[in-house]
Amino acid sequence: MLYGLYFLTCMVANPTHCVMRVHHFGEEIATPQKCLSVAQAQMSLWQTAHARWRVARFRCGSPPKDDGTRI
Repeated sequence: MLYGLYFLTCMVANPTHCVMRVHHFGEEIATPQKCLSVAQAQMSLWQTAHARWRVARFRCGSPPKDDGTRI
């Protein structure tokens, strides 16, 4: 199973406006532990490129069951 990084981002200016984002890793991420070990660096890169957003929550694994803000 390949793991993805699922993270909820909210606008800094409007914290009630949130969007679910996903980052799919390559073949090298095959365990939840490995996913978590690289997740913080990946979200930091994303956050640097998107200053108007903040990461509210995240998890590694399979896609969430709903498209909303639940992770």
